[in-house]
Amino acid sequence: MRIPSVLPALSLAPLFGAGSLLLLSTLSGCANKVTSAGDTSLTADSGGGDTDTDTDTDTDTDTDTDTDTDTTCTATIVGLSPADGSAGVAIDASISASFSEAANAGTISLTDSTGANVPGTSALAGDHMSVAFTSDSALDRSATYTVTAGVCDSTASGSFTTAGESTTVDLTGYTYDLDMKGTGVTWVSPSAGPTLVGYLDTSDLLIMVQSIGADIDTVAAAGKYYGTTLKQYSCAYAIDFDPTSFAGNPAFTAGPMDTALSSGGTSIPVYGLTYSGSFNTDGTALENVEIKGTMDLAGLNALAESSFGTDICTALGFFGDSCETCPDGSADCVALDLKDTSAPYQSGLSIDAAIDPSTDSHCN
Repeated sequence: MRIPSVLPALSLAPLFGAGSLLLLSTLSGCANKVTSAGDTSLTADSGGGDTDTDTDTDTDTDTDTDTDTDTTCTATIVGLSPADGSAGVAIDASISASFSEAANAGTISLTDSTGANVPGTSALAGDHMSVAFTSDSALDRSATYTVTAGVCDSTASGSFTTAGESTTVDLTGYTYDLDMKGTGVTWVSPSAGPTLVGYLDTSDLLIMVQSIGADIDTVAAAGKYYGTTLKQYSCAYAIDFDPTSFAGNPAFTAGPMDTALSSGGTSIPVYGLTYSGSFNTDGTALENVEIKGTMDLAGLNALAESSFGTDICTALGFFGDSCETCPDGSADCVALDLKDTSAPYQSGLSIDAAIDPSTDSHCN
């Protein structure tokens, strides 16, 4: 794979301590009379010779302590997959909810449009950061479902619609163009996406089907307009995804993979890059495309300094975004989540998965 240059409540039990009660009763020089009927009088010796010096001292002390060491559960639901409102979802899609932090338990369920529960099983991820639902059978096509998830005191729900009829077109060699500045594009994260794209060598992302059957094999590459003609950008490596299941025809998900984007000769690593989408019936568009991953923007610090007078993470704050810790431990990463309603088919355009910019003198 080439790396191209172009995501139990805390119960504090109180400590109980029962102190002893010391009762000292001395009868001296006085008469105490019980006035209840039938009671006898108690009279002290007037000479003071008899003095009751008994003392009853309870020296028992309760030193028991009961300390509950349970940890407060503070995790919250931070994301659902598929996201609320998603369309064209594969009938075999993975359904999950992600947490803000690790938790020991979580719940997730799926209901159809009538409110009936969809049979299936749920499981907590090994890192305890998410919970997933797997239906016992494929979901219905063109159907709406609602996923409900919970962790600690947090709950979330969302609906999605599955893809329609499967495509019967042989899509081998079909190439689609996703314009990251297009009108159908929504930058969920970062909101500064359109500005960041301006730093890239090109804003077009091409996706080509290399083979299709039980699995689908796709490759992506940067596209660039040369005059009025859209071509593969020769100064960026292609992103050759591993084949993935096409059992959800016409919908599928490719990735994840670690790769990079190109920005004026600067490499922007992207961790866990995935993209999903569904073909329309005649294959003339790849619809409901979503691209997700984690971008390391450290390479853009110099550009941010020259443009905004500060580092890239501070600059992102101007747009309401914030950086997060990268998988390698550095601190200049940001979540990537981009959606496009439709990437149209580009007749006559293909991608060379083996292109090598290092051999092109125009790219050095």
